[in-house]
Amino acid sequence: MNADVRNRIREFIRQELLYGDSNATLEDETPLLENVMDSLGLMQLVAFLEQEFDVEIDDGEITTDNFQTIASIEGLVTSRVGQA
Repeated sequence: MNADVRNRIREFIRQELLYGDSNATLEDETPLLENVMDSLGLMQLVAFLEQEFDVEIDDGEITTDNFQTIASIEGLVTSRVGQA
């Protein structure tokens, strides 16, 4: 499931936040909060995660540690799956 989660997150970021830029490099450890995503993009991503994976992300979980990379987002999502 983890690779699937990472790929779905990566595709959302590529399509919705980078507007389909196929040249953008999005590796599991690419820093997202520095150049890829602003605060509006972060809120879009949270809404996507909640809907796509049927999880609830509390405001306190929206931290730099949880949203720094695709790998950290995947870790948050997989820890929340089944807890809704």
